[in-house]
Amino acid sequence: MQVYTVHIHPGDADPMENAILIREGFNFWAFLLSGLWALYHRLWLGFFAIVAVSLASGLLVRLFNGGPEMDFALALLTGIGFGLIGNDLKRRKLAAKGWKMVDIVAGKTYSDAEYRCFANLGSQRIRTAHLGITQLASPPQTVVSTPSSGSPSYP
Repeated sequence: MQVYTVHIHPGDADPMENAILIREGFNFWAFLLSGLWALYHRLWLGFFAIVAVSLASGLLVRLFNGGPEMDFALALLTGIGFGLIGNDLKRRKLAAKGWKMVDIVAGKTYSDAEYRCFANLGSQRIRTAHLGITQLASPPQTVVSTPSSGSPSYP
């Protein structure tokens, strides 16, 4: 199962029309093509950080008379680090532009998670056609345990 965060822009007329799902965890393309991936997603600070770390790695290799093995190890560590934080950088960029994280969904594929996202958010909203406003549905009732049932209560 893959876990995704759902981001919407509150200023849109229909926020779910342009919803963005970002997968949690390691980003293989950010690992493999760090600089190009950052440029493609317009993560300018991430790109400049990759360039700075690469330059610092090259300097360390020269300072310690490291060979190609040290150069490869540092490049591999840089790639792994960027692969781990790549999706988080995309989330921070969206948050800086005013996007809000509204849900976390899981699914076997991106399409499955997208379907669950729209099903979850669709059940939470009621559209009032004559007023043109969106109201939240009433919150679900809490289940209270009784001594006979023995089930725990969840708020």
